[in-house]
Amino acid sequence: MESKEWMNHRYWFYAFILLIILILVAIIYVFTSISDSSSHHNIHDSQTNKDFTISMKNDELQSLMNASLDEYNVKTKITKKTLTFDTTTEILGKDIDVSLKTKPIKENRNTIKFDIKSINIGKLNISNPFILSQIKKFSDLPQYIDISPKDESIYLSLDKLDIDNVKSVQIQKLDISSEKWYFDIKLK
Repeated sequence: MESKEWMNHRYWFYAFILLIILILVAIIYVFTSISDSSSHHNIHDSQTNKDFTISMKNDELQSLMNASLDEYNVKTKITKKTLTFDTTTEILGKDIDVSLKTKPIKENRNTIKFDIKSINIGKLNISNPFILSQIKKFSDLPQYIDISPKDESIYLSLDKLDIDNVKSVQIQKLDISSEKWYFDIKLK
């Protein structure tokens, strides 16, 4: 019985994880929108270049993510080792800190693997595989998000994203330790 009550009171946590994943997708969309508007400078040319690369450093990506997540009271911090999402939530009148530490890795040209380093919910010590299995079990995730509790990872499949005017988004280079984030964008 306590397990069900925990799940009912922790629904916000699942929504938080889903929100983080959706925001990452939204950031990729923002990158494509920004780059798309800058590629229209040569309107008079008979042939325009539809392929381009977006490059960012950790601090640039962190600033963009924090601006995008500000309305959700979520802050990100990117170091040379982790990408961390921090927020607080109120449970029974008390503010509880929630922190999700990940390490993004290029799995292949179409997939980013977020290795979960830790999930902290206040002072609770709950195993990452348990939390991830509960999220996978009780969340209705989009097809481009896959949670693997066994290897404690979340996968973002860029080839399954449906973004207006974008044919594909592929990872050219993703190296958090050397602060290099490169994405190849192909427009429709």
